[in-house]
Amino acid sequence: MRLFALASCLLTVCSLAQTSPLSFVLIGDSTTNNGTVLNSGGWSNGFCASLAGIPRSHCINTAHDGATTGSTILSGQFNTSLAFIQGEVMQGRQTLVTVQFGHNDMKIAPPESMGANLTFMVGQIRAAGGVPVLVTSLTRRNFFDNGTVDDTLGPWADETILISQEQGTHLLDLHRTSMEYVEAIGPDAAHRLNRSPDDNTHLNANGTIVFGRMVADLMARSFPRQIPLVPNPGLDFNISHGIASF
Repeated sequence: MRLFALASCLLTVCSLAQTSPLSFVLIGDSTTNNGTVLNSGGWSNGFCASLAGIPRSHCINTAHDGATTGSTILSGQFNTSLAFIQGEVMQGRQTLVTVQFGHNDMKIAPPESMGANLTFMVGQIRAAGGVPVLVTSLTRRNFFDNGTVDDTLGPWADETILISQEQGTHLLDLHRTSMEYVEAIGPDAAHRLNRSPDDNTHLNANGTIVFGRMVADLMARSFPRQIPLVPNPGLDFNISHGIASF
């Protein structure tokens, strides 16, 4: 079963012809959604702004504040995402679909529950003609006194990685990458990316620039020579070398 899923993924990668127009549909919680109110704000705007030659109308954010995998499925929000995927595919566009959860799932259920929902989502995304890209949770910016991250999301990130391996999907390990980055720049610089001073989960405008670009860079590595990015060598250098940009 796992070998079949992996072979299916490899065939999908091969089908992403560089001449085909790309679209993106983003699914997730408030750390993906780019909300403009307190207790909201994610990386989506920074990600979409990093894409070269892809109109914003083809980088579709369907994430919702407070969402879990379960609530997204049961509320009908996931059906809305599937409709967007189908619409992009019908236009002849290769449609990559990011799925990032964990921040709210961890509050109500064990990782395995989220994993079962992710498995369902992957199957439905593929059935709609999209290419699922699982994304581990953006780190919270809570620190111990020694400067390391007080990580509570690890088990849910690990579950996302497991489902990606089982289902043969692309994986962006945003959790590990963002955690390494904020530890490198330190608590003061990391907290300058907060939506509000005490909100170590959500992002302000500078935060979405940094972490949106981080997601774009991870996407480009997962799909070599297939993701057109707006050149930003300074920000890329700072992210890859653990240097604060703001």
